[in-house]
Amino acid sequence: MPLPLDRDSVERLSVGRGEPDWLLADRLRSLETYTASSWPTGSEEEWRRFKLDGLPLSPLADDLATEPPSEYGSVPVGASHRGVVFSRWIDAVREHPELVRRHLPDGGGLPSHAAFRALNGAAYSRGSTFLYVPEGVEVELPLYVHKRWAAGTTAIVYRTVVVADPGSSVTLVEELSSPDGQHGGRLAIPGLEVRCGEGARVRYVRIQRFGSDVWDMGFQRYVSERDSELGAFNVLVGSGRSKVGIESDIRGDGARVRLSGLVAAGGTQRIDVNSFQRLDGKGSTSDLLYLSALYEAAKAVFYGVIRVEPTSSGTGSYQECRNMLMSDKAGADPIPVLEILTNDVARCGHGATAGRLEDTELFYVMSRGLDRKTAEQLLVRGFFQRVINEIPDVQVRARVLEALVPRIGRLAELEAQVA
Repeated sequence: MPLPLDRDSVERLSVGRGEPDWLLADRLRSLETYTASSWPTGSEEEWRRFKLDGLPLSPLADDLATEPPSEYGSVPVGASHRGVVFSRWIDAVREHPELVRRHLPDGGGLPSHAAFRALNGAAYSRGSTFLYVPEGVEVELPLYVHKRWAAGTTAIVYRTVVVADPGSSVTLVEELSSPDGQHGGRLAIPGLEVRCGEGARVRYVRIQRFGSDVWDMGFQRYVSERDSELGAFNVLVGSGRSKVGIESDIRGDGARVRLSGLVAAGGTQRIDVNSFQRLDGKGSTSDLLYLSALYEAAKAVFYGVIRVEPTSSGTGSYQECRNMLMSDKAGADPIPVLEILTNDVARCGHGATAGRLEDTELFYVMSRGLDRKTAEQLLVRGFFQRVINEIPDVQVRARVLEALVPRIGRLAELEAQVA
């Protein structure tokens, strides 16, 4: 394996964090899986456009600090009294051991990221989060956590587990940031698992603002049960290179999933998103919408698969990926794939585009007295608005807009110039 990890290192990490034996055993199972896993060769369809040459050999499993570099918002008092757990992973293990043990990730997920997922399961440490919402509990206000890493070379490896029991509801916002490093590349392997119980409603928002030295090799897994509702939003503005694997697994009738993303990349950034939407049951829906604005020599790749199982009926799904190229050197490869294994489908389709900003649109906006940069910001803001409008909470929307300011500006300033 290009990233070596041995049993002694994993044991030292677990013991140094004061973890119980059952958690160490879980780490060692992941280590065995990692050792036996095939590393991507570049010949796989998902990896053909994202070469691993130059992947940072960041130190793994050598960070024994007990306090993650995270800032957690508070849980509403009512929800806290009803059993909601929202805390650092290490604290949840100490205070709610049986709860965490019951909801450990089972190792499933997108096959293309199997090696990175196993590596994460063995070496996750600082920045890990556990969120649990008991049956029937509705958390009215969004929960926030900002995970900040200082400059350095140590790998950023953490896991986030969100469990929403039947009939519950919650919104979680995770913001990830690190400064640009001065020591070459840095590896990040963020792992996320979200489980929506029967009739649960979950919204998850991830704002990624890693430094330009970071390789983000993260993965996300969403499991949806009967009549649940999931909305997942990814805002990708940071990192030098990102390869994000997203899996949505619908396992029950009437589940509704919406996967949305915004990509704002410039310089030589390369953002590669690999998604898999699995539909089963009756009347379930799974829709995806990703929008990219690409500047300078940035490149975005989207390879997404919708698989409709033969045991399903009346499902609806759509996959849409739109790319706005803001430079002659920017590029995008949207590649949608449909695997429909039944003839009982309400709808299933895809749409993908990549093109330059229309000169006529730019001329029209500039004719109002705006310079080119401001006109471009207004047009990109309008382009992104389809996804931004899907975020119902005003404060969450404001956080997303703030992360996009370098590309779309601040609305008040833009309106002042128009006036």
